[in-house]
Amino acid sequence: SEAIAFCQKKFPRYEAHFQVVDSVTGKLDSLFDFIYAVAVIHMLVLDTDRDSFYCFIREHLKPNGIALICSMGDGDTERQTDIQTAFDIQDRVHEQSGKTNTSCRMVTFQTFEKELERNGLTIIRQGVTVIEPDFPQMMFAVVKAR
Repeated sequence: SEAIAFCQKKFPRYEAHFQVVDSVTGKLDSLFDFIYAVAVIHMLVLDTDRDSFYCFIREHLKPNGIALICSMGDGDTERQTDIQTAFDIQDRVHEQSGKTNTSCRMVTFQTFEKELERNGLTIIRQGVTVIEPDFPQMMFAVVKAR
């Protein structure tokens, strides 16, 4: 809600377009040509939450719509944090964030592809990119609904 309030203040012309949405259990009345989901999926650890997020994306794309999904990771490494400690203050890898609480799951490209496929999304393009300073390696997939 803090980010939404910031955006509404910064861009008052588009104030009505900013809203808090639960992308795991929520539903919108709109469909979109493009959905931009950067640094979201790696915050979801459980398969059920990840699948619900992918379904949310699929269900909100127009028939020819596409989505860009970016996740922390190099495509070769799998690891995840313990969600039982997600709200404990922890040190982060990069110095800009200092101490914070978080959950994280990084997957390989093989797992990423399986997740997208089982949730009705077809990969158009995938790879690894960089979003400095926070993400020196960021997997991405451009997808469309099947």
